[in-house]
Amino acid sequence: MGVDYKELPFRDRPDLTPYLIHLTKNTKEDDECSAYDNLLSILKEGEIWGSTNSGFIKGRGNTAVCFMDIPFSSLKYVLNEENSSSSRPRYEPYGIFVEKSYGYKKGIRPVLYLSDEEVLDLKLPAKELWRVVKLEVHNRDWISWIHEREWRCKGDFQLPHKNLTHTFKLGVLVKTYQDVLKLQKDIKTNPNDYKIEISTILPLDIICQGLYV
Repeated sequence: MGVDYKELPFRDRPDLTPYLIHLTKNTKEDDECSAYDNLLSILKEGEIWGSTNSGFIKGRGNTAVCFMDIPFSSLKYVLNEENSSSSRPRYEPYGIFVEKSYGYKKGIRPVLYLSDEEVLDLKLPAKELWRVVKLEVHNRDWISWIHEREWRCKGDFQLPHKNLTHTFKLGVLVKTYQDVLKLQKDIKTNPNDYKIEISTILPLDIICQGLYV
């Protein structure tokens, strides 16, 4: 017998979360945009563009949007020195989060952590390889991203626009409280620039005690 989503323990346990998080990063090498600039682009366009992520999305022609199933307070372990290089960061402390129930309805799914050999053995069709993240274990040598608890959506991810009737609201993550005030001011000054309704803006340097960046 199935369990209603509201009965799942996402809000009761500190190791679980009811949200899925998408973090941005700077693309200064390509277009001079900071992570904050790229966050604004998402909020103003109302969508996140799918990416090949420099080859990490498997299957020719496949694109996907990546999310993490991680409690806010644990993001400091992802936003560490290794992942947050100023020149080539993997993540920066800016992004959006959506309700997990909403994301699931819109096609976001947990990835499959598989080795190359397992992918071949399972004979996964090329059109479904966007779901796969490489997991290889050879004695003491590991390739593993399991700690990110990744979910993905194939193609682009459309966020609900203001003029649609819905109960879902979007949450935003920024680095500092100063960023909160900056974004709030811009939304108030230029409301028509934003296609989506934002329910909350959270500063990660307060939520994540010990944030590296």
